[in-house]
Amino acid sequence: MSSLLTVGLLFVTLSYYYDIPFQYYKIGEEIDSFNDVPVYYNGTSPSVHGKHYTADGYELGVKWQCVEFVRRYYLETYQHKMPSFEGNAVNYFDESVSDGGFNSSRDLIQFTNNGQRIPTIGDILVFKGKYGHVAIVTSANQVSLEVIQQNVNKRSRDEIVISKSNYGFEFESRAKILGWLRMRP
Repeated sequence: MSSLLTVGLLFVTLSYYYDIPFQYYKIGEEIDSFNDVPVYYNGTSPSVHGKHYTADGYELGVKWQCVEFVRRYYLETYQHKMPSFEGNAVNYFDESVSDGGFNSSRDLIQFTNNGQRIPTIGDILVFKGKYGHVAIVTSANQVSLEVIQQNVNKRSRDEIVISKSNYGFEFESRAKILGWLRMRP
């Protein structure tokens, strides 16, 4: 078998397994959107393409990382500017804040995974990891939730299963979910 055919079959197999469409995107090209807020292609992580600011100097983050999308989504959808830009995605969840408490660095209410509540549409889901990850909830029910995200190659959407535990609802994902953030009522 020729090496070109082998590479082609490997690409087809990996594309199917990882749900990667056969489409080529350019860095910064829109690949999805939610509530008219676009998700941009970032290339193969870790890719850094400079910082992104609004016209009035509000820092959205590094183009086109997950944090940049979440901050841009909250600004465009809710006109919400987070007080702090400190830290990586994992730092969006403040472990010192109790379930349902106020996360002052984000000016949002924070909920802990494995609690009595489930996320609602528009919440920011926060994943654990060296740098962590953040995504926006696009749908949620007692069984699963869907998120939209940036900087996960070409996979802008993901479904996460919800299970009932002794403590409440727990969300099972490839990466551990710390909790989520929500606009104050």
